[in-house]
Amino acid sequence: MSRTRQQKQSEEVREKILRAARHILEEEGPDALSIRRITREIDYSAAIVYHYFRDKDDLLHHLLMEAYGRILEAIRHPQEGMPPAEALRASFRGYVDGALRWPREYRAVMLSAKPGVLAVTSVLDADVREKRPAFRQLIATIEAGVADGSFAPCDPILTAQAVWCTMFGLVTRLILEDRAEDSRCSALIDRQIDLILKGLTP
Repeated sequence: MSRTRQQKQSEEVREKILRAARHILEEEGPDALSIRRITREIDYSAAIVYHYFRDKDDLLHHLLMEAYGRILEAIRHPQEGMPPAEALRASFRGYVDGALRWPREYRAVMLSAKPGVLAVTSVLDADVREKRPAFRQLIATIEAGVADGSFAPCDPILTAQAVWCTMFGLVTRLILEDRAEDSRCSALIDRQIDLILKGLTP
């Protein structure tokens, strides 16, 4: 077998393992994920799974980083030259849209209290700027707004945490109540963002 074909087969096996793990994570949450459960789903031996991932935590970490990357991608927006208020609105809209695009995955990850999950998703630590790329962007936007006078003077880290938690609460209710397709959903999201921006205004 050629090296190229071997590599392709290896990638296919790895992706099959990941698909099974994603399915379990999305449908039943992190507690249901185990190497044994994955082997039952795809009819592979545990040794094959361990060839690609050290253990369940390694596999879970990969899935979390994948999900986190999707959310980060959703909130990225060309912000150069945008006024801080507009940049903040674009970021929040991207965050909500990304969460509602993958509701089961978002719920499984973001509503989990497992220590291994919280190591990736926690946002209330004082060093959140260093730990979370999305928060670096949010904090920088708030700082820019304070600097140009469009936002009132504030602690940018505490403010970023507070406004993010506000949006997190709305997203959580929309997902738990399965209201993403509700005709009022967009208006509710815009109203929430308007209230946040009003609270930041001097």
